[in-house]
Amino acid sequence: MTTSEEKYKDIINKSWPADPAIYRRHPKMPLTDRAKIFAPFAALRGHSDRLGEEAGKLLLTTRMERSEEEAEILSARLSQVKNGMEVTVVYFEPDSPDGENGYYVTLTGKVSEFDPTYQVIHIATGIQGEKGEIIREIPFNDLADVQGDEIIGEAFFDSAC
Repeated sequence: MTTSEEKYKDIINKSWPADPAIYRRHPKMPLTDRAKIFAPFAALRGHSDRLGEEAGKLLLTTRMERSEEEAEILSARLSQVKNGMEVTVVYFEPDSPDGENGYYVTLTGKVSEFDPTYQVIHIATGIQGEKGEIIREIPFNDLADVQGDEIIGEAFFDSAC
């Protein structure tokens, strides 16, 4: 038994009083009205939905194609990445089935696995899920930039895009 149940054990299972005088002073609220008292309050109705729509319009973009020079720079930066290294990556998160529309996301975390054979990088996000820390798998093709204290070279992706 919880502390609340213990505290109110003498009244918790009592039924509604049968005295008609109580009904006159305090009538039962109809169920249709009762539901309204549990409704969330929003001072600006629809404001958060509108903000979400606007943010989505600003961030939704098409996948940028890398030039050969950008691909070489990214490849050189990726060659410096090691397991356990703290990195910040900018990658493309597709939002449509064709993979051409989506969002550029910035993620900072530790590299849990760097696999040049399968061309993926696994980054520990620092967020705990049901089965432990959430690891994000990012294919090299979706990467736009990789930065870190131990990575030498200039960043070429403007995160304001």
